[in-house]
Order: sequence, then C-alpha cells, then structure tokens
Amino acid sequence: MNVLTTKPSPLSTMVVLLILCILGFYALHLPHSSTPSFTSKSLSHLEKHFLSTSSNSTISSYLRALTLHPHLAGTKPASDTTRHVLNHFTSLGLQTHTTTYTTLLSFPVRSSLSAHFSDGASVSLRLTEASGPGVVAAYHAYSPSGKVHARAVFANYGRERDYRALAAMGVNVSGCVVVVRKGGRMGRGAVVERAEANGAAAVLVYGEGDTWRKGFERGHVMRGGIGDPLTPGWAGVEGGETLGLEDGEVLKRFPKIPSMPLSAEVADTILSSLGGVPLPLQWRGTLKSMVRNVGPGPTILNFTYQVRWCKCKYVVSLSTQKPHLCFSVFEKWLLLFFFFFLHSIYLAQPILGKDTTK
Repeated sequence: MNVLTTKPSPLSTMVVLLILCILGFYALHLPHSSTPSFTSKSLSHLEKHFLSTSSNSTISSYLRALTLHPHLAGTKPASDTTRHVLNHFTSLGLQTHTTTYTTLLSFPVRSSLSAHFSDGASVSLRLTEASGPGVVAAYHAYSPSGKVHARAVFANYGRERDYRALAAMGVNVSGCVVVVRKGGRMGRGAVVERAEANGAAAVLVYGEGDTWRKGFERGHVMRGGIGDPLTPGWAGVEGGETLGLEDGEVLKRFPKIPSMPLSAEVADTILSSLGGVPLPLQWRGTLKSMVRNVGPGPTILNFTYQVRWCKCKYVVSLSTQKPHLCFSVFEKWLLLFFFFFLHSIYLAQPILGKDTTK
C-alpha cells in the first residue's frame, strides 16, 4: 500500500480538521509571554494553599449560612445573601464587585385546590409544606394565572405516547385537569406543553418516593431553556437591549394553561378517587401512587392560581481575582475531552465502515 497515493477516508479528514481547529483556537486565545504562566510545580503550590484554607468544618459553615433561610431571586433575602457573599469574599482579600441584572420573574400571590368527590364530599388540598419562616409557597415559575373547575384525569408521565395510550382507550383529556407524575425524561415545561397541545385546562405535577411524599418540587415551566426571557442570549444590564413583555418571541416561551406542583400525598388523594377506564398495564410496573383508574372523573377539581409578574433587579457578587486560573481549568477539560474523543473514534473505526486502504 502506498501511503502517499492512498485516498484518505472521510473520518481521517474530519479528525485532522478537528486537530487544526483546536490548535488554531489555542494559538488565538492562549495567553502569550505578557501573561504570567504557571508551572505544574507552582500550580500544585496554589492548590495546596487553597486546600489548606478549607476544611469540612468551614465548608459546612458556609453551606449552613447560605441555606439557613430561603432566598428566592428578586426578594430581600436574596439581596442579604448577596451582601453576605460579597463581605466574605472581601474579607478573604479577593477583589470583588457586584453586578446588577434586570430579569423578568414571577411570584405566587395565592393558590387553592379542592377536590369534589362523587359521594358529595369535598376536601381542600394542601399546596405547600407546613409553613416556616420565609418559606416560599409551592409554585411553577412563569405559569400563568388561571381558574379551572374540571374533571381530573391521570396521564402517567405526560408524554405524547401516554396521551396516545389514553386516546386509544377512548379517554379524552380536553378541558380536564391533568395529573402527571414526574419522570419519563420529561421536564416540567415539556409536560405542560404536551398537556396544552392535547387540550388540557391545567396540569398538576407530583414526584414519587419518600422525598416527595409531603414535599412539593418548585421549578419553572418556561420553554426554550433557561435565562431571562426578555434578554435571551445576552445579559440584562442597565441600558442594554431588552424585549417587551408582549413581544411574540417572549410570549411563545410561556405556557397558556396554569400548572402547580403537588406532593405525592396530595396526588394520592386525587388519583385514588378516579373512576373511568382502568390503568393501562404498561404503566403499572413503576407506579407507586394509589391509582387504579385514569378517569376522567368522577372527581372534580377546583383549581385557582394567581401570579405576580415583576421586572426585578438581581444582584450578583463576582470575584475577579486571578481569572486566568479559571481558564487553565477549562484547558484541562478541553484537552481531556479531545483525547477521549480521538480514542472513541479509534475504537469506532471497525463499526463506522470498512477499511478502504487495502
């Protein structure tokens, strides 16, 4: 075989191009002689110095101080936490400053849920844990306000194939309050989006297991990833560009039906009272809830949720001490990923195609 005349495979060409791209990146972005460099010896010294200033006790005290009280973004406790971090960084001699961002946030004003059973009985259901100082009411951030009085129906994980299974059994979820268990590789936003697409009037999401027996998992249901919806892809700094709340790009990220987290205990109260079609066999294997039928009904849910929208100032403490150390860690991970990728390509060659050089 003549190496000089053999036509390279597409895989080899791709690997060579990847190597050239990474070398070009380092040539453009690596610090030059004007930037102080660290030898492995000095870096080891820095690592030892860092570890010598920390212990299980100090880490535990930091964690305790930061988690002692709830500090929801956009609230006074969040500002107090920022000042605590700022003062702590400053006391360590780190060059520290704060940066203020304006973000669109939503806060729960009030919520209620009651179940009305076929025998005429009714019960008001708890929508948050036992209250403590500063505990934030359970809610889904960016869920719209709404009031729904409708039959309950169980939709497993809320996946599209779950709705197809219900439709195949003659169950119509349109106009119903859909109760969904967390899981099935479905995020909250996707769960609400699928329920909305199938005509549901509202969504209630609960978690299974001991952690969520009496607990309510908070989170957001905004579509299109994380970040401020009014400044997607850039920082919401003072004087910067921002979208309007009525902008189409902003509105399409929010669901149009209300949703709320439930505890497993509250969910069992609803699900155990459902009638209608029996639970599909394929859902029973991992199901821990007390559900035998999927509905809809006869249980009726009366669900109300009111939200307050706010363009809030969000302050972040930042340390600017030796930023090149962060970059050196990035270099290590990039190189590790690169060599892992090449090794994977080498192992995959017999699978990707036959050897064309013979």
